Amino acid sequence: MEYEEYVVDLNADCKCGCMDAGRFHKIFHFPNDWGASVVDNPKIAGYSKEGYRVMILRFSDAENYRIVRDLMFENDEIECKDWATAVKTLTKIKNLK
Repeated sequence: MEYEEYVVDLNADCKCGCMDAGRFHKIFHFPNDWGASVVDNPKIAGYSKEGYRVMILRFSDAENYRIVRDLMFENDEIECKDWATAVKTLTKIKNLK
């Protein structure tokens, strides 16, 4: 998996239910202290049956972060139709200054 070296284990306290039923959820923390929470779309009405959602994060230290809306993205949660699109979004986040 791309960017595996930046995955951090902060899911233990996840309360959003994303880990239910074996869903994919990874939190990435890049050296620039930007990061992302990436989860596959839930297989329920109102969501695409495929793809991923990427939420932009800003880390203040190794374990603390906040959700960020950045001007280069339309909002703080980006819908990605497939993993390749999610990787492009992660690359943009990794390259933020």
